[in-house]
Amino acid sequence: MFPPPDLPSDPVVPVPPPPVHRIAPIGAGALAALLAGLAMLGPFSIDAYLPAFPNIQADLGASAIEVQQTLSAYMLAFAGMVLWHGALSDAFGRRNIVLCSLVVFALATFGCAASHSVHHLWVFRILQGISAGAGIVVGRAIIRDLYADAAAMRLLSLVTMIFSIAPAIAPVLGGWIVKYSDWRTIFLGLLAYTVVLFIACYRYLPETLPPAKRQPFNPGYLATNYGAIFRSPLFHMKAGIVACNFAGLFLFITAAPVMLPVHLHL
Repeated sequence: MFPPPDLPSDPVVPVPPPPVHRIAPIGAGALAALLAGLAMLGPFSIDAYLPAFPNIQADLGASAIEVQQTLSAYMLAFAGMVLWHGALSDAFGRRNIVLCSLVVFALATFGCAASHSVHHLWVFRILQGISAGAGIVVGRAIIRDLYADAAAMRLLSLVTMIFSIAPAIAPVLGGWIVKYSDWRTIFLGLLAYTVVLFIACYRYLPETLPPAKRQPFNPGYLATNYGAIFRSPLFHMKAGIVACNFAGLFLFITAAPVMLPVHLHL
């Protein structure tokens, strides 16, 4: 009698088990909310303190340009470090990078609240920018680890929908805080949000990349690949279009806190 065609002819050789579909210990909705919360650190770090620019300028004895440069310092650090978060999470694990970035962000946010000069504020804003991008980059990697194709797109759409709330409410919250309190309270509120987010990630965020599938961190190899991309004319064209759009947006964002109340008296 012949064995079934889907079984090995040698009875000693075990039948390989079907691949196990990895599922996060929390539901898809809760995971989307958690990943969106991580991504919200970026817009909260930018938009929430914009209404406080005149207050920061007066309190720290800085010029309007120096206060605006706190945003530039944050954005430059964010843009530079976002290239490395994915590779770091590939080498050291998704969860570890997220938790470490939250610790750095929390310390930097406390430093912003405690700053007594605009130069100190620059330093801590740079540290915020270095750590804030991890949630966006690693969050996408987590979705890719757990889901594929249509399921991944649905979850990413849900994360984006929740995340889009942050740019809308952050300036309003910042304006209310400045009206009834001090500009430092904005950063203290952001610190409290980060602490809550750290506790939630520590308890519920799964590690979706096991050690066996991690890749060594090779900065030289990554720099070579990024160099090849940056030398591509096609990349310059597509990235330049997006960059011009965002440049106009952030030009208004940076100038509005000074232009509207001082020059337009709004």
